[in-house]
Amino acid sequence: MTSPGAELVAVYGRRRVGKTFLVRQHLRRDIQFELTGMHAATLKLQLRNFAEALGRDLGQGIRAEAPRSWLDAFGALGGALERLPRRKRKRVLFLDEVPWLAGPRSGFLSAFEHFWNSWASRRSDVVVIVCGSAASWLVKELLHARGGLHN
Repeated sequence: MTSPGAELVAVYGRRRVGKTFLVRQHLRRDIQFELTGMHAATLKLQLRNFAEALGRDLGQGIRAEAPRSWLDAFGALGGALERLPRRKRKRVLFLDEVPWLAGPRSGFLSAFEHFWNSWASRRSDVVVIVCGSAASWLVKELLHARGGLHN
């Protein structure tokens, strides 16, 4: 939270050990956007869930249209954050249960990589926290990624 640049943080571990509680308690006043993936949900339902979170957290309660893809979803998130006034404290974007969001052929990972590389990593006021209990998935797909999130 005190570093001069954007940060991407992964929190992972066994189920029910307090990962989400830790993030929410420690960063509650800085969480600007929070999305929790839904277990075994379709891509359409995950995107609807995203739209509701976006409307709740950044749209003054406006019910947003569900995006057609994760690329559209992250574009809408970046646009909504751009419209907010600048502030000295970092804004936390908290994506919980990321492995559930990134279902097969969902396009989540490539859209998230693009969001991080083209928008979030360029901002000095953003911390993106990804969280999940599927530790092996997070390590393989995010921490040891060879694509857009490499290193």
